[in-house]
Amino acid sequence: MPHFYIDTSDQERFNRDQEGYQFESVEAAKNAAVDALPDMARDELPDGDSRTFTAIVRDARGQTLVQATMSFAVTWMTAAR
Repeated sequence: MPHFYIDTSDQERFNRDQEGYQFESVEAAKNAAVDALPDMARDELPDGDSRTFTAIVRDARGQTLVQATMSFAVTWMTAAR
């Protein structure tokens, strides 16, 4: 099975995947990267109201194959919190 790495970023931190994962295809690796984005948002958003999350899939040679990005923003409609 091919080996892929999924690097992540939340605008403040970049985490380079050093171990990687085995997936049947680049499509399966892409799906895992996309699935990780909501979890990243849940973990990080208590620290603010907006952020962009990115997951990057690399192959065993280090070549970037896919980048998935999710932007999340909370807009307050009143001044009172």
